[in-house]
Amino acid sequence: MLRGLYTATTGMLTNNKRMDAITNNIANIDTTGYKKDVVLSESFPDVLIYKLNTPVSSLTLEGEPEVEVNQERNTYQLTTTAGFFRVQAPNGISYQRELNFTINDEGYLSTYHLDADGNPDTHAGHLVLGSNGESIQVDGDLQIGQNGQVIVNGDVVDNLIFRKPLRAIGTINHGVYIDRIYVNHSQGELYSTENDLDFAIDGRGFFRVQVQGQEEEPDQGIRYTRDGSFKLNNMNQLVTSEGNLVLGENQQPIVLEGTEITVSETGEIFVDNQPAGNLGIVSITNLHDLRKEGYNLYRMEEDMEPEFGEFTGRVLQGFLEKSNVNPIREMVEMIQLARNYESNQRIIQAYDKILDKAINEIGRV
Repeated sequence: MLRGLYTATTGMLTNNKRMDAITNNIANIDTTGYKKDVVLSESFPDVLIYKLNTPVSSLTLEGEPEVEVNQERNTYQLTTTAGFFRVQAPNGISYQRELNFTINDEGYLSTYHLDADGNPDTHAGHLVLGSNGESIQVDGDLQIGQNGQVIVNGDVVDNLIFRKPLRAIGTINHGVYIDRIYVNHSQGELYSTENDLDFAIDGRGFFRVQVQGQEEEPDQGIRYTRDGSFKLNNMNQLVTSEGNLVLGENQQPIVLEGTEITVSETGEIFVDNQPAGNLGIVSITNLHDLRKEGYNLYRMEEDMEPEFGEFTGRVLQGFLEKSNVNPIREMVEMIQLARNYESNQRIIQAYDKILDKAINEIGRV
């Protein structure tokens, strides 16, 4: 009877965390280069429920499963009429009639979410289990048969269907929980400032900076930012608005001594028409390992190293990037969350009244 109470409570906790993220996004609408936070939630594992104390003779077996397969590029969407797909979630095995998966970097079948570019990201995904309860690794051309067979290079190597036990009557879960906070790195709108020391990145990439107090251990003090509102300090070094050194391509501070400063779209710096270095712009491919640190800076997660790709964007001098927060969309979502929170609150109040009646009135009979 209390299952609904737990479900409503987890919904309220999740909505509360989402509200915190939306509030922070709205507060940073005018922050240069800010990237919005998105709270990703996930339901607790769907577990099997059984019908007990029922004669076996009155139970019936499910028919042969038929699996509907929809494949889009390298992702698969499956639906089964009988049995269950199984996924190894952090809190246990989840039983599902629908399954979306792709192949992760290690070759295992895994669930995924779509990143800002609409591409499948499996770094926080869960492994799909085969008929023997083990994860499935494939190496070759993958096909899914109409009865759930996993076919690799024409050979059946496993099956995705777990046949429903005789006494099982379905599945149930106990609400939702926060999976993680995802940073949406989509491009923000660019606007002109006519300031020669303002720079915007059009495309994927970050300025590399050296935080203050870490000069003796430069590798420990490297941070990344999209905020290109720079200035010169008293040593003619290019710094952020907080005074952190902007690093060049050689990871050394950029010194600009002259009157006319121009920067090309590739980041090359010219002072009085003479080459003066290059902005140390890097394109990080493992964005999921970046963590916000405050002051519009990002750092790599502990024990993780950045993976750099080719910078294919362009640098615009005299421009800055707005945040990628859509205020109207955030306000609409805030209203929806408030309504959901109130609905869950009313459910809890209803359960409280039921329990009060059960204890104080029925208990006296």
